[in-house]
Amino acid sequence: MTTYYVATLARYVLVDANDESHARELGQIALHELYADLRAKLGREVPINIQTIRPATEDEIQLWQWHHEMVAREEAMRSK
Repeated sequence: MTTYYVATLARYVLVDANDESHARELGQIALHELYADLRAKLGREVPINIQTIRPATEDEIQLWQWHHEMVAREEAMRSK
């Protein structure tokens, strides 16, 4: 399994998939969730146009993991 970088012009996600087609499917789902704030702000659906699908670099994977660790820590701090 490969970690793929799947991106629109403004946002991206990393997904683990067997191939680019599977990465597109998983990326579409993850990006839809990521765009929830914009849909709420605009009060309508927002088209998600994937522009890039490629294997993620090690630096991108490390940054992604670090970011999610920091978000989890913040959430844990808020819940205390």
